[in-house]
Amino acid sequence: MKSDQGGKRTFSSELLFWLHLPIVLLWFGLFFVPSSVWPGRVSFHFWFIVIIMFLQLLWGIILYPKIRKIDFICPLTTWLQYLRGYEIKDQRNYAHSFIAELLNRLHIKISFRGVNILLMITLIIVVIQYFFG
Repeated sequence: MKSDQGGKRTFSSELLFWLHLPIVLLWFGLFFVPSSVWPGRVSFHFWFIVIIMFLQLLWGIILYPKIRKIDFICPLTTWLQYLRGYEIKDQRNYAHSFIAELLNRLHIKISFRGVNILLMITLIIVVIQYFFG
């Protein structure tokens, strides 16, 4: 591989890494937007998370023949890890978390599992807000 191509891969992987940020900021940041400021916030937040999770589940189903497991897998993360040199069926490709990596870069240690628990808690809160709020 030419060094120029390696530079393109590094740039592309960093770009993909940072493309996650707006999604994560919306996922968590919408909790801090009062309904008085944005009356449709709860509905938007619910459908935003449902769509993100549906896309991840769909991608997990598409990857089933390669990884022999159905899971919620981010397509951006799969592409990011592939650019970093991990084959699709390598667990480091599909069992990776942008949030965990970002927090680790900020010297805040959290595991992939810890992130999944945090995401499930936020999902439950959003569902409660949508249906009972």
